[in-house]
Amino acid sequence: MAAEAPALKDASPAAAPFDLAAGFESLLGAENEAWRELAGAWKIDLGSGEPCLAARRHNVQCFRTARSTLALIRQLDRPGVLTLRDAYNRAAYVMLAGLSGDTAIVVVDGAARSVPLLALADYWRGEFATFWRAPPDYAGDIVDRRSGPAASWLATQLAAVRGDSRPVGAGFDDAALKGWIHTFQLTQGLPSDGVAGPITLMQLNRAVGVDEPRLQAEN
Repeated sequence: MAAEAPALKDASPAAAPFDLAAGFESLLGAENEAWRELAGAWKIDLGSGEPCLAARRHNVQCFRTARSTLALIRQLDRPGVLTLRDAYNRAAYVMLAGLSGDTAIVVVDGAARSVPLLALADYWRGEFATFWRAPPDYAGDIVDRRSGPAASWLATQLAAVRGDSRPVGAGFDDAALKGWIHTFQLTQGLPSDGVAGPITLMQLNRAVGVDEPRLQAEN
């Protein structure tokens, strides 16, 4: 069994400042390093392989988007990897460990550092990636019972969120499942399309208390 990666040091608002303009060069091409910092928060060991492939051995999936916002990251409430770009479109990478009202907490060389959000805005264009725990036998967006065990898991968790303790079993049809997904998305402030993709499932994990790291915030 692989050894667990060490947990991150506590990221607090008292973290030493990081000058993003002066330190940008040190983050160039550091994507794997940022993923491994993130793996430390998850207490998983990625080894030396490609991070997303390695994470699957721990039943953890990667999620990537080029159109995130800080509001979405706060809503998802999980650490992740930010892709930063300078005026020459060079890509640099850093793990985001926490957010306060006007400061981001990032991890550089294993240490928590603070970056003003105004400074971050000069380099971040919405590229965000993170880990999440997927349902059993997850193979993509869940829209109906053809997703098998993943659809059954989803129906059970949505029932728990509704406060319905009755066993779900096979007693649901595709229309019912779509309606439950739609209702959950509405209550979470998500686009309500009745399709359970990664963002919806991450929010469901949070709602039912699945064990996943959370963003560190101001005490």
